[in-house]
Amino acid sequence: MVNLFISAIYLLGTFSITCACYKKYGRVGLFVWMCVSTIICNIQAIKIVDMFGLTTSLGNISYGAIFLTTDILSEIYGEKEARKAIIFSFLTLLIFTLSMSMFLQYVPSAVDTTNESLKIVFNYLPRITIASLINCILSQFIDARMYKILKNKYNRLWVSNNGSTIVSQLSDTIIFVVIAYLGVIPFANVIEMAITTIIFKIIIAFLDTPFLYYVSKFKKNEEI
Repeated sequence: MVNLFISAIYLLGTFSITCACYKKYGRVGLFVWMCVSTIICNIQAIKIVDMFGLTTSLGNISYGAIFLTTDILSEIYGEKEARKAIIFSFLTLLIFTLSMSMFLQYVPSAVDTTNESLKIVFNYLPRITIASLINCILSQFIDARMYKILKNKYNRLWVSNNGSTIVSQLSDTIIFVVIAYLGVIPFANVIEMAITTIIFKIIIAFLDTPFLYYVSKFKKNEEI
């Protein structure tokens, strides 16, 4: 129950920040927010929790904010700008991971108390990053492309938003969970995590739709 409550508060806050970044700073704000969200969700993905008796990893909500961001960019600025944001977040995550890997090579002082904890988190991060980088190339580009296809065909915001996210999340989740957790946790839990993660991501996709409708009313006048 505690996990569900925290998730509800975090979802509301994260999606609200996504909208605020656009309203205040336009596409530049979304570019920056997407890079920040990419780092956040990859660190969160290390922690595994239980919700409704099901095992899942954290990071789903932050990852949902990434897809909300690409959908806002696709809706307002077009697929080209969404692809730019994907590339920026890809490079941000790569640079962050390489930087932290180098950071861990420092020999700690005898009075240091944080090195072992940092090693636990950031030594695992490269595996998460590899999974995320593959997904970044695959799922987010699928999302941007599907959004454009569905928008051109149906011209319904909720269809474009949910359809593109659900399709991209299916491939995203399977690839990510297998690369990130196979061999780390029992195989049965990997399967359970893949299924529950897909379910949670679909729910999150539907929940971000009102935020996309809200943002679409505040299209900013910017040169593209």
